[in-house]
Amino acid sequence: MELIGLRTFKAIVDEDGIKGASKALHTVPSNVSARIQKLEEELGVPLFTLRGRKLHLTPQGQLLYPYAAQMIELENNARTELRRSGDIFELRIGTTETFAATFLPDTLKKLKQHNAKIIPKIITHTSAELISCVLKNSLDCAFIGTEPIHVDLCCYPLIEESLLVVLPKDQEHDSVLFVRDEGCAYRQAAVSWQQKTGRSDEQIMSMSSVEGVLGCIAAGLGYTVIGESMVKGSRYENSLSTRLVDGPATTFRLSLICRKNSPFQHDIEAIAKLFKQEDQG
Repeated sequence: MELIGLRTFKAIVDEDGIKGASKALHTVPSNVSARIQKLEEELGVPLFTLRGRKLHLTPQGQLLYPYAAQMIELENNARTELRRSGDIFELRIGTTETFAATFLPDTLKKLKQHNAKIIPKIITHTSAELISCVLKNSLDCAFIGTEPIHVDLCCYPLIEESLLVVLPKDQEHDSVLFVRDEGCAYRQAAVSWQQKTGRSDEQIMSMSSVEGVLGCIAAGLGYTVIGESMVKGSRYENSLSTRLVDGPATTFRLSLICRKNSPFQHDIEAIAKLFKQEDQG
């Protein structure tokens, strides 16, 4: 059995079908289908059965899945140990764009000063995508805007900031909630607040950046709910008014995650400590 076939098999299960697997594996659906057909021919058993339009695991597929997961995990661990064996090594760090712009630079500066053996490779995504990438071993760790509870993840809380309702200063505004794209933790917090305060009938408008959100609010086009750090220092700060959100969820937590038993766990814990030192300083 080739690992590419096992990885494809597992992706179909994890991503709920061939289309999702092709996206996760960065290939076309026909390649996914061909790999699975080859694996089934090699094993001599069917791994999936089609019910309606949905693929379901056969008993043989259910038996194979945990073995496939273990073999892929061993391969990932071997690659990771080899990466870490040299005097210097690359650490794949995920971050949201907003976190990278606001909190990350000083921490990376300290990392360079105190842990010169680590060469950070920074990848940006939404919090939801970052969690998925860490679980799939395509990232070693990630800074995210939530504290996920998952059996395979370690989570290091970093800071807790106030959630603010942000309005245009000294002018009327439309009843439109401006938020980031799907998968952003700030978006999730804002929509949750909107629903809990009985504003579910209001329009939601998505923007690709925090600056875009704040610019629209400064122009009187609506309002948002977002972390305090996103407003402070913004070029629109003087055109905005803010207040703490009402209700139970008044804060927003930022954390660093990695897979449990990662060979890089000691280094990732050191990064979390550097961040906390920066926050305390």
